[in-house]
Amino acid sequence: AECGEFWHACGTCRMGASNDRTSVVDPECRVIGVEGLRVVDASVMPEVPRANTNLTTIMIAEHVAARFTQRL
Repeated sequence: AECGEFWHACGTCRMGASNDRTSVVDPECRVIGVEGLRVVDASVMPEVPRANTNLTTIMIAEHVAARFTQRL
């Protein structure tokens, strides 16, 4: 009887090079210009992935977590 669309918001806090004026976080998920703050969720994706956004977000978080544990 009804049909609707559903989407996952992502890309609102774009990841990119620290000298890219359109980027909010660097490849380490650090917020550019804010010391000690990281964003690790779907908002850092530069574009909508073809895969499930939940799985992609988990992989981003796993990658950042692994980077932290390697530094300890």
